[in-house]
Amino acid sequence: MLRFRIGSLLREREEAEGRVISWREVSEATGISPVVLSSLNSPRGAPPTNTRYVDALCRYFRVTPGEILELYPPLDQEPRSHIDELYPGGRRPPPAPRPGQ
Repeated sequence: MLRFRIGSLLREREEAEGRVISWREVSEATGISPVVLSSLNSPRGAPPTNTRYVDALCRYFRVTPGEILELYPPLDQEPRSHIDELYPGGRRPPPAPRPGQ
């Protein structure tokens, strides 16, 4: 899953500018509604999104997509994919025999 780092970037920008920046200000500057910004900033991860959000946020924070998005959990942590959760041993179990075989 990809997660947005907009909360961290907002705090960094506030510190650099020496002022508090509201989500409404970010919303007005990016054209992304406060509700969407809140959901993108959720610790549960971002909902499906489109590249317009990524573009607008990158331009607002003056960062690249790699700086605004992070892969979670990191690649070195398990599970690596939903397949790993389905087949913890790394292999799909053989199908059960059908009746009458």
